[in-house]
Amino acid sequence: DGKRYDFATADWHGNRPPRHGDLVDFVTDGQRAGQIYPQEPEYAPPGFGQFYFSPRGRISRSQYWLRFFLPVFAIGAVLAIIAEVGGEAAKALQTIWQLVVLWTSIAILIKRIHDRDKSGALVWALYGPMIPAIIVTVAAVIAVAAGSSEAAWGLGIGAAVLWVIVAGVAIWFFIEFGCMRGTIGANRYGPDPTPS
Repeated sequence: DGKRYDFATADWHGNRPPRHGDLVDFVTDGQRAGQIYPQEPEYAPPGFGQFYFSPRGRISRSQYWLRFFLPVFAIGAVLAIIAEVGGEAAKALQTIWQLVVLWTSIAILIKRIHDRDKSGALVWALYGPMIPAIIVTVAAVIAVAAGSSEAAWGLGIGAAVLWVIVAGVAIWFFIEFGCMRGTIGANRYGPDPTPS
């Protein structure tokens, strides 16, 4: 109601500590608030564009696996088969698909990170080592093609180390953001996408 009230921690009935800006329902007794219950905002499932292209908000594990991963995996597998039996146009279509899915996968991963109440910048923990791993791997292949075995050997070892780091981070991401439930209740990124 815009007024200020004193309250004791014992009056708080939320499953997390109160934060500035929380919407609450409470009973007043003069200048004291009692029986304080947080009012959780309703989760509105994102539309197509919001789900696939925006990094804002939260999504649940089931949304990640059923609405993103399985369809993208299935389409990617079909395009890979078509690229094997088709010509250059089929391979170009597969490459275009991979480029389109790149941003989508980043945006959706950020929403899963948000669901665990962590900053979306954490996505760089996965993509940060992956970019140099790809560059060093390409450099090693070029060195092999150029016949420079010494350079290829050094670059190959560097690429292997980078790919081990990428694999370790990917395993952590799979467990943390693919398997673990998000924050129960609203967090700083939005309401809980999992019905209670």
